[in-house]
Amino acid sequence: MIPISVSADQQVEESWRNHLREIFHSLDIPPGHLADSIAASVAMYCREFCSHGVQHSDLMLLVARAFCSVSEQAAAERILKSMQPHGRHVERWLEILSELHHFPALLPYFSLGIIRPADWVGAQLDRMWILDFERLQLSESERHEMVLYRSVRTIVEHMFMFWDSTAGEGVLGLKGLATLKVSENKRSGYTLTTAEDLLKYVSGLFRQRQDLHGWSAVPTLLNLEL
Repeated sequence: MIPISVSADQQVEESWRNHLREIFHSLDIPPGHLADSIAASVAMYCREFCSHGVQHSDLMLLVARAFCSVSEQAAAERILKSMQPHGRHVERWLEILSELHHFPALLPYFSLGIIRPADWVGAQLDRMWILDFERLQLSESERHEMVLYRSVRTIVEHMFMFWDSTAGEGVLGLKGLATLKVSENKRSGYTLTTAEDLLKYVSGLFRQRQDLHGWSAVPTLLNLEL
């Protein structure tokens, strides 16, 4: 009999699948063809794009997203309820995880807690999110005014879709505005020196979105540290 060789990639994928099966078992997600298919697809993704490993929270969100993609909301809900702080906003997470086109770009922000649903009790609006700059990991070399503007713009542009279905109606709470303060540069008129500067900049980005997509409103910006 000729021995069947197993490639390193296959071994890596099998390790991921076994790990995912353990997670499913711990959450009482029933075994079967669907669970195996989800484990296989996530394992392939991790092998292809996560060669240096993946944070547990990233992995759990990837699995929840995979279940959402096949309309298995119950399984996705079990995963989200096992996570903190995701378990407090399961319905909101199920909604955003179903936006498959945008998810890969949002995953690192979700994982680090930079972007997360708001938790204001009794809120009337259903599109309330927090943007927490305290969790934004920037090196000293990145703390340059133009780099900061570019980083803020990139994050905010990823969030636009949250309010597309409400034509811009909603609330964005901002935390850690002071952490983006940089030294004043007299050669440039674009320096993030105060929370007010940053609020004006973010507000301008939403106004641009309103003009381009015909929103009837723009999200209300709240400085959560006032």
